[in-house]
Amino acid sequence: KNSGSSYVEKKKALGLVSICGLGIMFARATLFSLLVSAWGDTAVIDSALQSDDQCDAADAECSFNALQLRGFKEEMELEEGNEESEGWLKDISTKTKNHFKHILAPLQKPIVTNYQYLTVLDTYVNYTMRKIENATGRIVVWNRKSLLQEAEEETEESTEEDEEEVQNTWSRRRHVGKSEELPPRARYINKILIYLNKEMDAVWNLNTIVDRKRWGVGNTITSSPYGPHGEHPKRWRANVTVPFPTKAPSNPVLNLNNSLVMHMKPENRKYDNKYAQQLQADYASLIDNINDASKKCNDLRARLFKMDWYANKFIKLPSGVWNKIDAQS
Repeated sequence: KNSGSSYVEKKKALGLVSICGLGIMFARATLFSLLVSAWGDTAVIDSALQSDDQCDAADAECSFNALQLRGFKEEMELEEGNEESEGWLKDISTKTKNHFKHILAPLQKPIVTNYQYLTVLDTYVNYTMRKIENATGRIVVWNRKSLLQEAEEETEESTEEDEEEVQNTWSRRRHVGKSEELPPRARYINKILIYLNKEMDAVWNLNTIVDRKRWGVGNTITSSPYGPHGEHPKRWRANVTVPFPTKAPSNPVLNLNNSLVMHMKPENRKYDNKYAQQLQADYASLIDNINDASKKCNDLRARLFKMDWYANKFIKLPSGVWNKIDAQS
């Protein structure tokens, strides 16, 4: 009986020793892991692993610590790899943000310049339009919609919701999401781009207005084959009274020797960040848009001068005689 109880007591003692040993190893490993987490330095982990590689085969505690550290290092490397692969989740750096601010700020000046060009061209087409109105006694209709345009607008209204959905899809594909869904620094730059593009919309709208006025003048000339009055001079009565413009507008913009075309080139910089890549693409697209607007403005000026030449020729024609001028050719 004494020998039996002695055996049981020995087993309990061995169990307590084993539990205490495991507890000590776990405490040391946990403390080491916490220190590594605090430091976040892979060099420290590598140093610890190198020393643990020299563990004796019989030292179970040392081998256990080495195993813990190797697992922790592999987990850190995996997390770093995920961060690098998920570039869409990273905001642009402060340095990149400041660089975009630096290259976008000067773009407002050429946009305003394009708008000023068109303002001068608007005064010139108004001058031509008043000459035609004075000669014909009729207001030049330049903003009237044709039946074809009205039919097209009805079709557009019926499919407006579908187009809006497609446009939103395209926008999300281009910018990954709405501006509010972008991270803070990328959202800040995106808002600057949105503002500049809205200013470009105003440029294109004014370009359209000036060109429509030109078209209205040409349509009046072409639709009056019997001269400015459109009937025999003795039977002609003015429908409106329009004072004849005595002086043509004068501005360097109206000098055909002065080119209005801009040749801006975007800065070509490569980025790893996905948001920065998209912002760079939008920046380059804005530059192309500004250049294209200046080219269209230069072409429009030439067409306005040609239309004014048609207007002067039309005014001198006798009424009641067939002399059709195709001013839209």
